[in-house]
Amino acid sequence: MLRERKQRQRAVLAAIVALATLAATWFASVGALDNSLQSAFYDYVITSAPAEVRNQIAVIALDDKTVERYGRWPVPRQAYADLLTALKPYGTRAVAFDVGFYDPSDKPESDRALAAAIKDSGNVILAMQGTGLPEYYGRAQHFEGLQLPLDMFREGAAGLGAVNVNPEFDSRVREVQLVVKGPDGKPYYALALVAAARHLSGDLAAARVEGDRLILPAKPLERDMPLNQGGAMRVYYAAPPHPLVVPGAAGPCTAKDAFYIVSMLDVIDGKIPRACLANRTIFVGAHSLSGVPDSYPVPNSAEQKMWGVEIWANAAQSIFTNRYPVPNQGTLSIALQTLFLAIVGVVAITRLRLLGFLAGLLFLAAFSFVQLALFVIGTQQPIGNGPVAVPSVGYLAPVIFWWVMTLGYLLVEEQLAVARTQSTFGRFVTPSIAKEIMDHEEKGQLRLGGETRQLTVLFGDIRGFTTMSEGMDPATLLATLNRYFGGMVEIVNRYLGTVNKYNGDNIMVIWNAPVEVPDHARKAVECALEIQRWVVAERSKGGPDVSFGFGINSGSAIAGFLGAYGRMEYTVIGDTVNVASRLTSSDIARRDQVAVGSETLALLGDDVTSIDLGAVFVKGRAEPVRCYQVDRIGAIANPAPAPAPEVPIGKAAVAGFH
Repeated sequence: MLRERKQRQRAVLAAIVALATLAATWFASVGALDNSLQSAFYDYVITSAPAEVRNQIAVIALDDKTVERYGRWPVPRQAYADLLTALKPYGTRAVAFDVGFYDPSDKPESDRALAAAIKDSGNVILAMQGTGLPEYYGRAQHFEGLQLPLDMFREGAAGLGAVNVNPEFDSRVREVQLVVKGPDGKPYYALALVAAARHLSGDLAAARVEGDRLILPAKPLERDMPLNQGGAMRVYYAAPPHPLVVPGAAGPCTAKDAFYIVSMLDVIDGKIPRACLANRTIFVGAHSLSGVPDSYPVPNSAEQKMWGVEIWANAAQSIFTNRYPVPNQGTLSIALQTLFLAIVGVVAITRLRLLGFLAGLLFLAAFSFVQLALFVIGTQQPIGNGPVAVPSVGYLAPVIFWWVMTLGYLLVEEQLAVARTQSTFGRFVTPSIAKEIMDHEEKGQLRLGGETRQLTVLFGDIRGFTTMSEGMDPATLLATLNRYFGGMVEIVNRYLGTVNKYNGDNIMVIWNAPVEVPDHARKAVECALEIQRWVVAERSKGGPDVSFGFGINSGSAIAGFLGAYGRMEYTVIGDTVNVASRLTSSDIARRDQVAVGSETLALLGDDVTSIDLGAVFVKGRAEPVRCYQVDRIGAIANPAPAPAPEVPIGKAAVAGFH
């Protein structure tokens, strides 16, 4: 079956589609491209279609100005107590500290003041974190130890939130650690989740893990957060890194594309309007602080970095809007999309080749654009329905490789087909003519017509063919003809001749058309004598009594394409050809002999042995044609030369080649 071109192509193309689908399925199942092509597209999507900032969150920056006021770093605990005291009139939902209070300070009175402020506020969430080398399993990050706030702070706190940050392979932070467990297996939730739960009146105690989801009962609807095996959740970033807001700027706390970020000192000094902080969840942490390396690149940070406190704000906003990006659309979806694209591309390339490949690229771009548009449209609602898969364009892009494989295979197949065509063509048309035809075709010059050329024409005719054929069955006769013509053609090719046609028991060969052949008359005669030697030797081996007579003539003739536009052939016509045909008469080119016209003899040189046969009248000519029998040229001699005729030829008994 595979020897048939169409069947083989179908099998190979089906295999390419299957391999493309299987490869995409495997890549998706192991997440092989999540850290390369897909991560790049993921970042592009998050940047192009960010979540909405809904003025539910504000960030209070522990910045250089605050440090300068308190005269030291780290700032004394009194600074945080002052902040909580200043925030109490604002009516905030929760105050989440991305600051660790793990050890006693050098001023116990400041620690006591902060503990009292935490208890008095009633809505403070303190940072904790895991320590040691983590392990990732069971939808949680497991640590050897934990760092917890001092007991005096925990007693008055509304909750504890984990602040472990896990950058990915390229140092970007695309997810937050949602569930952290210590040696005792007790779960601690991320700072953003604890703060969001308080803001949404969620019940963390009733939170549950179902498969790869963490479900948080909340108002007005529960939150459905996807977890990876290590307990992390992807963040749908709502705002890029943003500088501090200068108090008094027009409408600073109503921006739709950025969180309200103010200096901790400005809050303490009462410079922030109440409306900018009231009813919001507040995140407190280092921001615009010299010498503190708490910033990371994130998907939408471009060449900048985002402070850790902003990352927690974005994570909380993602929970508020109940929308969480998933790295890709899943193994089954990727497999089906790849199968579809592979089929579309393979069909287009099969039909249009390079144009089909280019069309496939355009289709892939359009397909990706539609995917992105659907993603954007599906994320416009204020509150989402949980996980939202980022289009798997990174997993679909490798289909281009399989399209290139398809195009390459088809081009190789076509090259082989051309080679086979040329080879097959050459069996029916002499290779030189085949090349002439194909060259004209490539140049767009394959048309009827020709040119005048100086050439030599040979006609050969089997002597006694009618008698010989009467004693043979058709198969034996055809085999005999093929045997002798095959041997003759090999000799013709050695002498640079071009077999123009066969006509039953006759053969026509030309020199110097379509390919230029120096000394073409001499080569034609040498070829004819060489063939006669081969025929005599072959006949001596037994079999039918086969002999040839050859007529050769040189001169000008029209060489070109003759026929109709739908069916043409390369040939030569003119008086030179007509004379060569007449010289094959059995009275002129006798058995095993080579007869030439005077024009040919004049071109052969002095090392020729010839016999003057006389002159023969040829139809269409007023003057007779002088003809000669050539018995030797150079070292090539006829093995069975005929004696001179008793009477010079005046008229051929047979008209010649038709």
